[in-house]
Amino acid sequence: MSYAELRVDQWNDRSEEAAGRLAREIAARHDLTVVGLRDTTYAGRRHRTAVFDRGGLRFALVPGGRPTLGYDAARFHPSAGQQASYADSAEEYGLPPLTEHLDAMTSPVRDVDLPAMLVAVEAFEPGEMPVPPDDPRVGELVASLGRRSDGAGTVSSADGLTVELDATGRVTRAVLVEEFDHDEAMAALTDLGLRTTSPDEWEWACGAGATTLFRWGDDTPDDGYPVEQVTGVHRTPNLWGLAIGQDSYRYEVTTEPTVVCGGDGGVVTCGGSGYFLGWLTLATAYRDGDFGRWLASDDGYADETLTRPVISLG
Repeated sequence: MSYAELRVDQWNDRSEEAAGRLAREIAARHDLTVVGLRDTTYAGRRHRTAVFDRGGLRFALVPGGRPTLGYDAARFHPSAGQQASYADSAEEYGLPPLTEHLDAMTSPVRDVDLPAMLVAVEAFEPGEMPVPPDDPRVGELVASLGRRSDGAGTVSSADGLTVELDATGRVTRAVLVEEFDHDEAMAALTDLGLRTTSPDEWEWACGAGATTLFRWGDDTPDDGYPVEQVTGVHRTPNLWGLAIGQDSYRYEVTTEPTVVCGGDGGVVTCGGSGYFLGWLTLATAYRDGDFGRWLASDDGYADETLTRPVISLG
């Protein structure tokens, strides 16, 4: 059996010794370091998580199989708070009944064959380059703040330099972001020996086989948008150990230029369209076709091009 044929049950049914041996084999084959194996629990489900490192970029093992992806809105039973929130949004924006809207904003139910793969634990910006804190450009940007530089925060320049400061005004991180279009981002990943996820792979990586609207279930808070909640189940790594689909502003591109996942660029949140609609953008199968097509058009633009890198298992 090749590594790419590894299914979820085959991985979790292995003994600790056998799983460790397989992880070391995968690491040796792909020039990685095994960070560790651990048993994880997420939303009442258990899984053995394996994490690897390649030059500071961490990857988790995502087993393959033939999962059912997409969402059937007829399965959704909204809470009273979700119903009330959607009713307000529907009245203000002329939206159809909730079930109809959910079907329109999620991918269709389908069975797909997916290989096992290594998926980046964090989203990755191909055009993001670290800059040393003592770089003159960093000093100039911080100095331009004047008296405002006392205190934690983030400041950016017009040419893509972003500097993060702690409470004492010390530079903790500086990066220079080059704006990439979709093709350039894909090429940059290829140069690193990586690729990004297909829409199906992203959905599998996010939901980890959950049949609910969200990877954690069907419930959502009634008192704010996801970006306003700094803690919570959406901020916790998922069953595979991935930090994914946590902030609707930080959507991720896929192999399909018109399909983005994990958010809507903050359109709903920024527009104040309603809490439930804001949380819906984090649904595993969420698809905003209009936003994706606009982003891929000549009129579209993005401050960052986040990807979810993959190492294919040979």
